[in-house]
Amino acid sequence: MVPRILPTLILSLLLVCLPLSAETGTNPVVLTYHIVQSPSDTFFSMTREDFRLQMDYLRDTGYTVISLADLYDYVTGKLETIPKNAVVITVDDGWKCTYTEIYPVLKEMGFPFTVFIYPNFIGKSAYALSWDQIVEMAADGVDIQSHTNSHPFLTKRAPSALRAELLESKGILEEKTGKPVRFLAYPYGDYNQAVVKATEEAGYDAGLTCNFGAVSRDSNPFRMNRFVIYQNTSFATFRKHLGVGDLRLSETTPARGGTFEPSSPVISARIADFESLDPESVQLSILGLNRTPFSYDPRDGTISLVVRDPLPGGRYQVAIWGFDRDTGKRKEALWSFTLPTSRASKSVLAESDPPAGKNLPAEGASGATGGSNR
Repeated sequence: MVPRILPTLILSLLLVCLPLSAETGTNPVVLTYHIVQSPSDTFFSMTREDFRLQMDYLRDTGYTVISLADLYDYVTGKLETIPKNAVVITVDDGWKCTYTEIYPVLKEMGFPFTVFIYPNFIGKSAYALSWDQIVEMAADGVDIQSHTNSHPFLTKRAPSALRAELLESKGILEEKTGKPVRFLAYPYGDYNQAVVKATEEAGYDAGLTCNFGAVSRDSNPFRMNRFVIYQNTSFATFRKHLGVGDLRLSETTPARGGTFEPSSPVISARIADFESLDPESVQLSILGLNRTPFSYDPRDGTISLVVRDPLPGGRYQVAIWGFDRDTGKRKEALWSFTLPTSRASKSVLAESDPPAGKNLPAEGASGATGGSNR
């Protein structure tokens, strides 16, 4: 059974973590996770398959995952620029799955991330992290930061109790990890001016809310927005959080929801509104296969790759994206196809020749070989 604390947390998150502003675009975005592969159905858990899909998407479609410290330096003017499509990954509370499910995937992908811990939870449940696990992750470069000591509603605390929550957590985490604790995630996203002032006085550099929205250069570092990922956050909603606009395709091969034919191993599409895109920014990727070589002809918006060897059987999603010439905003199309297991074997995508009946892009056309335009 999942600890009895969960129903209270779920209700509180529903009441407090409301989407106040979902405006995104070219600004960095902070994503917040809680539980992956929960033993019970909870509002803020997700399956390992959905988590993996989201991380594959970030890796394979041109996003750059940066550290929370880099985002803070950008917001406060210490960094002049950060990569386009920058994302920060945070994980709240200190659930055991942070170590067993989340940490291995993010380590494999080389993604930095921050874990917000409240020490009063650690080691108190079969579902909680142990201090040994926290110390191991910290030694491996995982950023361990504060979620207060006992996860209360901070606006309901008397000044002395509020200060104790902030200082005790900071002190314990710094003692355990041997590293400075600079950032606080307000439990339940609950904060006001008194909480912000107390947080600053306790020696923190920034505070993160769960108000939905991107982070901009002029954001208040003690009121930084985050997008909380819930169980009912669809993949389409996840992508919208990142500021993705719609890109229209006039045709795809295989057809949307169709079947891939190894005897005709072309994956291609024609971008209907290709003239709105910066041609140098156009990219294609099959999620889960990392960046793969493709050909793009900006004269008619055709983009394609050829699979030299059979793919493993399963369902695949193809992403095509680029940046609007005028606004710089990302526009994207996504479609899926299936390869029956009976037709498949282990394989990799190889550098492609142009599809049958197509010529190589002429002078002035652009192509890519797995690099990124961010």
